[in-house]
Amino acid sequence: MADQRRIVINLPRAPRPDETVGLNIVTGPLPIGAEINFRTAAGHLIGSAVPFGRTDPDKQLVFQLSLSGRDIDGSRLEIFADMLDAGGSLPRAPTEQELVSVTGWFVPQ
Repeated sequence: MADQRRIVINLPRAPRPDETVGLNIVTGPLPIGAEINFRTAAGHLIGSAVPFGRTDPDKQLVFQLSLSGRDIDGSRLEIFADMLDAGGSLPRAPTEQELVSVTGWFVPQ
């Protein structure tokens, strides 16, 4: 879809159902009231990256979300991101400057 950004993360192995996979999300500065939502390929909301207060226009922001191994099929994790601007009603795909990177790792148990 044009209003979402597809992100593929190749994990070193398939997670067990009882494991948790962390997502490290790096964004550029986001305007107040903006949010980037992350969903599984099946459309289930994982979480959102939402800045609080004013952000320095020269600094990146880091957010962390987690996902159950039960929600991941194999070692290839496909998620989708869409962005809502403050006061905007229609989501759009975040730009490369807004959503810089998303990486995954296994959360120690």
